[in-house]
Amino acid sequence: MRRFQTSFSALLMITTCLSGFASAQTAPEITQIELGQAGIARYTMSAEANGNLISFTVPEAASSDVLASLVVRDPAGGVVDLQTDTPGSAAAALRETAFARGIPHDTEQLLFALKGETVSLSSATSKITGQVMGLRHFTAVEGGELVDRAAVILLSGTGVSEFILTPGVNVGFSEKIAARLAKALDAGQVSQATRQFDLTLEADSQRAINLSYVTEAAAWKNSWRLLLDEGRLQGWATFENVSGADWDKVDLTLTTGSPVAFQRDLIDPHFVSRSKDDTAKPEAIRVKASPAGMGLLSMNSARSASPSAPRPAPASGSASAGDALDSSGILRYALPDAVDLKDGRTANLMYLDLAIEPKIRGLYRPAERRGTILMAASITSDQALASGLVSVQDQNGFVGDAPFLGMQAGQSTLLPFAAVTGSDIRTLEDRGIRLTTVVYQDGRLTLDFEDTRTTTYSGTLPEMADVFTVEHPVGFGKLDSTNGSSEQINGVYRITAPVKDSVGEISIVERKTYQKRVRIGASDFATVLADIESGQVDLSAAHKAAFEQASDLKVKFEEVREAHSAANTRYKELGEEQKRLLENLETVKQDALRNRYLEALDKAETEIAKSFDDRDRLKAELRGFETSLRAIFANM
Repeated sequence: MRRFQTSFSALLMITTCLSGFASAQTAPEITQIELGQAGIARYTMSAEANGNLISFTVPEAASSDVLASLVVRDPAGGVVDLQTDTPGSAAAALRETAFARGIPHDTEQLLFALKGETVSLSSATSKITGQVMGLRHFTAVEGGELVDRAAVILLSGTGVSEFILTPGVNVGFSEKIAARLAKALDAGQVSQATRQFDLTLEADSQRAINLSYVTEAAAWKNSWRLLLDEGRLQGWATFENVSGADWDKVDLTLTTGSPVAFQRDLIDPHFVSRSKDDTAKPEAIRVKASPAGMGLLSMNSARSASPSAPRPAPASGSASAGDALDSSGILRYALPDAVDLKDGRTANLMYLDLAIEPKIRGLYRPAERRGTILMAASITSDQALASGLVSVQDQNGFVGDAPFLGMQAGQSTLLPFAAVTGSDIRTLEDRGIRLTTVVYQDGRLTLDFEDTRTTTYSGTLPEMADVFTVEHPVGFGKLDSTNGSSEQINGVYRITAPVKDSVGEISIVERKTYQKRVRIGASDFATVLADIESGQVDLSAAHKAAFEQASDLKVKFEEVREAHSAANTRYKELGEEQKRLLENLETVKQDALRNRYLEALDKAETEIAKSFDDRDRLKAELRGFETSLRAIFANM
């Protein structure tokens, strides 16, 4: 109620409440529950009202959730107010005491709170009584070690004393203080198992009323049974009734999803300490994430709005996905039959029973298990399915468990349930590189290559396998062709082909293209020629003829280049020899020796001239080779 209402309004409200109590109704009963896998549930209660007061009881732990999320649907009007008893709290009990800051947790906190009070302190060796003036902290040496200690300063009849607080100190104080502290401790304990709420409505006519609220609950657990011989997929739910009340013919909807849910402490009194500073702002009330983690973000309110409306017939099996998968990622299964479950009991029941046509296949995942075949069932569903572990069984019994991540309506999924012992998958890989285009420009070649990889998987499969499936890793290039049907999912090409005489074989052709730019006559050009000469690259007849000519020229080019290099070396050697002869000639005085040096110089000059001519001739030949190489590719 609003505290600033006039006296007339307050009187009217009191009269309304008294009128409501005069025509109190029977307690509402739980009629619908939306139970989530995220640990949050919405309870819907229905009641036949004859007046304007509805009283209902919920578990004490759900009190704040009721205040935060209660929705009332009354066709005759709105809500006047919702009331309940204010719970006792340690904070309220201690407001006017020395412990207004909270219940002390150690001796120092206790004595600090009792400042000005008379206390008695005693230890094994001493005892003192006086008024607490304060505490002092200091460092003491005990047993050769430094320890932190505190001393309480007391005012007694003889003066001021200090009493060192050591482990085992006893503190005594008045019965009045002890009674206040005991009351606060009692107020902080939650002793009630349930809490009653009194709801006052505007109208007092006879009508049906719905109440719903969201609170924490034990999450339901999902499991599946895949019956291969019967062609059925059954969904089973395990859940507990921890609502504090029996479920009697309750309409139950199972939900999935992970929206955010928060705890809100609205039921306990909240006192905000005030400050003398007029610029201080009041402390905000905080919320924290619920231990349940995530909750139902949006609920299907259509069924709550009209509890008497007929339920839609299941789409298939024993339950229907009412809202299937909505934008909040929530999947709902509405059970067609009402549920009876006593408080504190656990139930396990089938909520979905689908007729399917599972196809059994041998599944090979080369990235995970080299040479091992997995048996897998392929299923398709016309409605969305929640995740869970699948127990796969056939006419002979249990054949394995399969992890299931859930699926949307119309999708297909694979459920690997067993590894085939002694299985052997052979993998053969063949690579081929083809030169497709050669473009010449300014002494450079632009070469386009096509790299093709053919991978073949083959092996003997169990008789129960209808098809053979390989999940081939994506990454080499684009899928060019295969002998089976293909789809790309989760980083693999999933290829499926029929099994013939218990033998499965799948061939996968992948293709990628790349480009190289090389300079004619350079080392990278020589590398391309070497790859072509070794047969690593396939090419057309025209390209082959061109590169054969280039290869022949390259051989001659290398020979001339070696000769040119040798001529350069000899030219330098002759120059060094000529220099040495000239230096020696300057020091020789005898005519006969000078003549020999002059003859040697003449011979060296002749060789230098010939070497110079050879070097120029070979250099011209090299230029001619480069011109010939360019001419080979110039018209391509």
